Amino acid sequence: MASQSTAHLHCMLFRSTFRKDFAQTAGATFVALFTIIVTTVLVRTLGQAAGGKVDNAEVFTLILLGGLQYLPAALVITVFIAVMGVVSRAFKEQEMTAWFASGVSLFSLVRPVLRFAVPLTVLALVCSVWLTPWAKAELDAAKDRFAKRSDVSKVSAGQFRESGEGNRVFFVERQSEVTKQVENVFVVDSKGDTRTVVSAARGSVEVDASGQPYLVLSGGRRATLDGTGERFTSTEFETYGLAIDNTLGAAPSFQLQHRRVDLLIADFSPAAQGELLWRISLPLSALALGLLAIPLAFVNPRGGNSLNQLFALLIYLTYSNIVSVTQSMVTKETLDFWVALVLPHASVLLMFYLLMVKRNRPAGAPLLRWRRPGRALDLQDVVAGQEIKR
Repeated sequence: MASQSTAHLHCMLFRSTFRKDFAQTAGATFVALFTIIVTTVLVRTLGQAAGGKVDNAEVFTLILLGGLQYLPAALVITVFIAVMGVVSRAFKEQEMTAWFASGVSLFSLVRPVLRFAVPLTVLALVCSVWLTPWAKAELDAAKDRFAKRSDVSKVSAGQFRESGEGNRVFFVERQSEVTKQVENVFVVDSKGDTRTVVSAARGSVEVDASGQPYLVLSGGRRATLDGTGERFTSTEFETYGLAIDNTLGAAPSFQLQHRRVDLLIADFSPAAQGELLWRISLPLSALALGLLAIPLAFVNPRGGNSLNQLFALLIYLTYSNIVSVTQSMVTKETLDFWVALVLPHASVLLMFYLLMVKRNRPAGAPLLRWRRPGRALDLQDVVAGQEIKR
């Protein structure tokens, strides 16, 4: 009775210790990964803003939406790295040896890993199914709205900006935030083979009776050159009006990556099945990889660093590529949706079980002498292993 109570106490202490280590390592890993993601998105977004492809006023929003796109993948990698790191450290510091001696086995890690990985898997599923599509839709809509804004509203002082149709280039030296007037304006307009260059001291936006906006320039010069280069005209003007594009609305997006999950299920075309498969498979891979990391994290304390970390990286990359390939095959109708959903994850779980049985087997014991999963190494197992070695 006392031995059972002691074993139960060891098991509880074992699980609580690893759950605490998993949580701490996962927190540090996720912060590092998300910082890298946000930094990458920041650099890319600032480059787009400098090039006039996105609105400077929406840079922070675009960075946030861009980071949310990669949140499910960050959670998956966090689970894998946390389990690998904690279990590997326990093997290196011979902590696992002490636990094995107290009556627990490698299979005892399954329960704390599941309790750690399941909540993150559910969170990744919510992000993958709802949050990430919404973030992608909002990100593309913001870029589309800026692309369809009026020409003058895109102008920033000291920068050359191209119009939405690509046939007009603006340059403004100064711009008043109060009066919305611009100073020292330079415009190059292209219509067919004719090039028109307009420079003016001042300019402002006015709207006629029909609602058409114009850029009204004052005190400037207009030069026109035809495509042959033989005809050139130059005139000075007091006021000169340029019609500007006023397409402010953004057309709704019908991309599958932006659709809600209920619309994908209602459609369930091959393309919709492929998108739905990706949204579900990515979070499920967190659970499968978390379990697979237990046997992959094995390190022989006397043998130095193990190559299992390298194998774990290759397995993760292979696993991700297989999920992508199955999505493509479902989209092309060469693989059934349910087979593609089950097969990759079932294969990883089978690999996990085989590796666990191998790691949990006494050294040199034959196949028939394998212990039952969850039973610690006892004296009979050790004696059997020594007899076989002899």
